[in-house]
Amino acid sequence: MDNTKSKTGCIYLVPVGLGDESPADFLPHYNREVVNMLDEFIVENIRSARRFLRSTGYSKDFSQVIFHTLDKHTSQDEIPGFLMNVLKGKNIGILSEAGNPCIADPGNKVVKRAHESGIRVIPLVGPNSILMALISSGFNGQNFTFHGYLPVDKRERQSRLKEVQQWAIQKDQTQIFMETPFRNNALLADILSSCNDAMLLCIASNITTENESIKTLTIRQWKKQTPDLHKQPSVFLLYKA
Repeated sequence: MDNTKSKTGCIYLVPVGLGDESPADFLPHYNREVVNMLDEFIVENIRSARRFLRSTGYSKDFSQVIFHTLDKHTSQDEIPGFLMNVLKGKNIGILSEAGNPCIADPGNKVVKRAHESGIRVIPLVGPNSILMALISSGFNGQNFTFHGYLPVDKRERQSRLKEVQQWAIQKDQTQIFMETPFRNNALLADILSSCNDAMLLCIASNITTENESIKTLTIRQWKKQTPDLHKQPSVFLLYKA
């Protein structure tokens, strides 16, 4: 955390919990020390960011803390302004809504600009639902692709699923994707109708929470016991049998 040799500050990538667990359960003490040093953050939602910070024991007066909102409505032209104080030597943090910043999260736009500006980026250790789902699936962990969110349009999504299935078979590659929780059931229905019965599907839901469920079955087996995933944060992994 000593930046005396640098004219610029650092950007810390601060992990956030995946559920309602206490930060003491998943964040190293070092993370909490770093967070409590900062008084400027780039976040998706200010209210939830404040709630997370307080849960870590953050004690600064929020009226003295700077929050920059980075979401789907943020334009590229706004991002340089987020880094003005870093270029003057100040350290700031980037928070995701859940898990690690920059994975299925817009924080990468700031990090890209930071590298272009010669700003040091420091990732902190924390939970990541995608990797936790992968290591729990039993699928290939040496060759995998994360697609993020598949198309919302039903026909486009079904077409993409057929492509994803072929990549799993031809490349011996685990295919990972996700959806906004309220659309999970629609995605699952398309997976079951578009993919071969023999394909393996892992559904990892509510990771790290009391309702955690991680299960790998064939498509044929899932058809016989289709779960209700509505509003259940989930990661989907597809692999060949």
